[in-house]
Amino acid sequence: MTMDSNGPRKLYYSISEVSGITGVKPHILRFWEKEFSVLRPRKNRAGNRSYRERDIRVALAIKRLLYEEKYTVKGASERLRRDRSLVDETDLE
Repeated sequence: MTMDSNGPRKLYYSISEVSGITGVKPHILRFWEKEFSVLRPRKNRAGNRSYRERDIRVALAIKRLLYEEKYTVKGASERLRRDRSLVDETDLE
């Protein structure tokens, strides 16, 4: 899950790279974009998603809430809106 294994950190990551980092399939990431207002990667001119490190932290926080802490999608969304520090505490290493 380390982001430095393939060289220096990048500014933008593709959805397939984020999928590899987070261990979540791309269709799940796209679903989360619809359900969680805090997960909004930019799209480039071609329409491809460009995730920044903050977006990856958000995805990892969502994964932890859903899979480890067993929140529902609605509950996890509300928790992230209430407590933004969950995203800041998420480690990318």
